[in-house]
Parts: sequence; structure tokens; C-alpha cells
Amino acid sequence: MALTFRKFQLHARVLEKLPLLGFHLPTAVQEKVIPQLLQKQNLIVEAATGTGKTAAYGLPVISGLNFNKRAIQALVLTPSRELTRQVAKDLATYSTIPSLRIGSVFGGTSLQENIRQVKAVPQILVAVPGRLRDVLDGRRFPFFWRDINFLIIDEADKLLEHGFQDEVDALLSNVKKSAQVALFSATINKQVEELIRDRFPKIRTVRLSYREALNNIKFVSVISEGRNENSTLKELIIQKKLKSALIFCRKRDAVYSVVNYLRSHRVNAEEYHGMMDQVERKAVMDRFRSGKIHFLVATDLAARGLDIFKLPAVINFHTPDDLEVYLHRAGRTGRAGSKGTCYNLVTSGREQETIRQIHAEIGIGITEVTIAPGREGKLANPAEKQVKIHLTRGKKDKIRKADIVGYLANEGGLWADQIGTISVYGQHTIVSVPDGAIAHLEEAVGTKIKGKTVKIRRYELDEQKARAKSVKKLVENSKERKAKRNRMSGKPKI
Repeated sequence: MALTFRKFQLHARVLEKLPLLGFHLPTAVQEKVIPQLLQKQNLIVEAATGTGKTAAYGLPVISGLNFNKRAIQALVLTPSRELTRQVAKDLATYSTIPSLRIGSVFGGTSLQENIRQVKAVPQILVAVPGRLRDVLDGRRFPFFWRDINFLIIDEADKLLEHGFQDEVDALLSNVKKSAQVALFSATINKQVEELIRDRFPKIRTVRLSYREALNNIKFVSVISEGRNENSTLKELIIQKKLKSALIFCRKRDAVYSVVNYLRSHRVNAEEYHGMMDQVERKAVMDRFRSGKIHFLVATDLAARGLDIFKLPAVINFHTPDDLEVYLHRAGRTGRAGSKGTCYNLVTSGREQETIRQIHAEIGIGITEVTIAPGREGKLANPAEKQVKIHLTRGKKDKIRKADIVGYLANEGGLWADQIGTISVYGQHTIVSVPDGAIAHLEEAVGTKIKGKTVKIRRYELDEQKARAKSVKKLVENSKERKAKRNRMSGKPKI
């Protein structure tokens, strides 16, 4: 008889909610991990993305909380704001307990908002280590560490890399030794496991075989006869009748190139990368999840922490050399019991050999297919490449996205599906539009949005880069000033 969640000693309000979420049978990782966490075991868990790791620790953690006590009882550390947001959102859905409070702390939002999250004293706090240190730095939160009985480290391999290690260790030094610890990742190599055991000697390891973890994903190598990646990608989408996919490129410049190529052939595609700020990335991801964007072309920023419901396919436009990156990319599809396909575009013998070696290591077969690129211009009515424009009105003018769409339709003669991501800021708005629309829009003198005159100009790539560098410099300067104040005052870092 299949094991059901009712076999576990979970909170009644958790068991009540799971069928409503479509959770009927536990996944392999949940079946192995939930009983051990309920028995207060410390665990290292290696399981591929998309296998239900968040629920594997979330369900027993919520079940073990004391809802009669106002205290932070569980701390979940993650390496990125995207994963922090996703984990906090998922945990909030796992029960019908009205008093359950979940907070989140991450960069890209105001420090004061992060401080309010801690002062609200949620039972579970999900946080990026560096930002949590900023929140705790020099402030008196005597209650913070006192009642933390659960410590979860998600994407542990990433958080134990050199850039995160010091921050994580500084936080771990405050967690009481009696706290239960669980570390999760898609790949935990020998070196990472040794680092973990140095910090937590009494800990068990749970590993799922790759074959067991990735059995919902079909892997395909796409061999191009013409050795033209763009043409091969287009023909793959046409011949396999793909309606949606997440496309991974090695570098940001390639992301721009692929997006422009696809859009020039009437394929609904947009970019996702680190040069975009948090507001833009969230807007793009919301559009992709809702189906308004069909193909998202991204750097490896999208390989971790993004949960996209029933994503049918992942396409590796460039083959990753690293097994860990490959598994994280592939794990965006085939999640939570759904089926998915991971396509690998292969244009050289080296790439073909890399893919074969990866699959020999993980013990999963891969199918090879050959696609002959069709003639350029096969799809009729090519769209122009997309560029960004800057509008001199924003939230302070009570401008909404619908107002922008209406304005661009009326003044620029654009159809709704020609307008890309719209990011509305305090005093301005950034929008992706066809290149040919800019000349007409720039000449539209005296036109208004909601009764207010608006000016439009091209938002140059150099300007985007300069802005990203400026933000990065401000963050670095802020950290240096805080470190200097701490040294002068003799205060501890936390």
C-alpha cells in the first residue's frame, strides 16, 4: 500500500491542508526525510531540485512549533532573495493554522522593512545570511536566538562557498547546541560534507539517487546539422511544438542575442539576468508564471530557487560544464510530480562529450535527435528587436501598468503583445518595446498620461550597466562604513 502523509505524525491542520494543495502521496525525499525530522534527527539531505525538499522540512518544522508561544522558533537560511521569497511563500501554504506567522529578510527591500519583519516575531524566519547580519548588526534583539529550535540551511552547497562561509558561521555561533539542524542541496560533494560535519558532528546523511530524483524528466541532446544555435533553437520550438520553456545561456550578452532573435521570428520571449534590478526581475517572473511570457531566456541566476508550476521544458542553449549547474537547471522542470523535458543544444563534439560524461555520472540515459535548421525567415511577419525606453512618470504620479499600455497603444500604435516587461518605479518607468516604435514616441511632444505630460527616450545599455555598477558600489560602501564603525566602537559584528 502506498505511503500517505497520514502515516506521519504531522499537525492536524497540516494534514488538513495537504490534499487542497494536491499533496496526496509523499515524494521519495519526503518519505525518507519527514519521519527522521519528526524524530529530532540532524540531517544532510542531497536530492535534486523539484523533488519536494521545501515540504520535506517545512511540514515537520511547522508541526513542531509551539503556537501558544510568541517567539522565533525556526530559522531557514537561503542564498538568494528569489529563493527566500519562494520558501516563505511555500511555507505559508502548508497549513490552515491561523496563528502561523512567517517572516522573510533579504536584500532589495529597505532595511527598515527587514527590521520590522524581525520585530514582528514570526515563528519561522526565512533569511539571506548577509542581510540578516545587517538587520542584527548593533541592534538589541535579546529574543532572537533564545527560542530557535530548528535551523534549516537550504542550498547548503552554495551557502558554504567562500563568499558565504564567514557570514553563515557568524550566525551559527549564536544558535544553541540543542537546536535541530537540517541541510539541503541538490548536490553535496565530499568537501562540502566535510565542512558540514566539522560544524555539526552528530548528523546523518540522506541521499537520493539521481535516477530516483529525476525520473519525471526526459533528457534530450539536440544535434544541429547546420551548427547554428539560433536556427536550431527556433526549429526545436517549431518541430516539438513547445508552448513554453526556460532557456539557459552562459552569459548575459547571449541572453540579449537569443531574445532578439526569437522575437524577430514572432516568438514571445523576454530576458532574465543579474543586470536587471529586483523590481524588473519580479515583473518578468510574474509574467512568465502567468503565461504572458512564453519563453524566458536567462543566465544561471534562474537556475536556483525559482518554482515555476508545470514548466514543460528547459533548454540549455549553452551546455554547462559543471554537474551541479546542470542539475539545478534541469530541476526547473518536472517538479512536484509533473513531467518535463530537458533539451541540450549541441553544436560541437566537446559539448556532446560533456553531456555524455554528465549522464554517465548520474546514471540517467539521454536521447539524441538531429534537427536540420530551416531557412531563415520561415516564420512570417518578423517582429523588430526589443529595446528599453525610459518614461518620465512613475508611481508618484499614480501611474499603473494599464495606463502605460494604453498610452503606448494610442501614441505608438502598438499591439499589447508587442509590449514587453513594464517596470514602474517611483519617478519613472522602464518598458520593452519594438525598436521601430521609439522614433515616433520620442517625437510625441505634449502627450500625456493621466493628464500629466510625459517624455520618452531610449534607455541605453551603457546606462543600464552604469546604474547596476552604481547600486553595487553603494552597497559595498555601506558595508565598509558599517565595518569601520564596528571596528572603532569595538562592537561585535552581531
